[in-house]
Amino acid sequence: MEPGASARRVPAVVYLWGIQAPRPGQPFGTAATEAAGRICGGKRLRVAARSAGPEGRITGSVVAEGKETSERQDVGRALIRRGLAWQDQRGPSSARLRSLEQQARREEVGLWQQAGPTPPWAWQE
Repeated sequence: MEPGASARRVPAVVYLWGIQAPRPGQPFGTAATEAAGRICGGKRLRVAARSAGPEGRITGSVVAEGKETSERQDVGRALIRRGLAWQDQRGPSSARLRSLEQQARREEVGLWQQAGPTPPWAWQE
């Protein structure tokens, strides 16, 4: 980049790699959306893209960084840890995401308070 030039920032939709959150209208769908907003709100977001698909669809991990602190939080991991998402069993995932989901299940947090929560890939309105 040339001196004096500013970085170009373009809004983008990023699908979080390795997780599936409840859909709108599904139990805990609103809670997951609101939690993601709180995690990301007012923070610098760093995206590590894993793939770009049709129509510019980006899949990757997102880390929210505090502007005035060194706090960093991986958005996908935070949602799973809070019981507001599943690790995506339909594609590649990580041992860390599986471990976080198992912990949330044991602690019965978020959607794991339900007897048999329906994953978003099986949800039918």
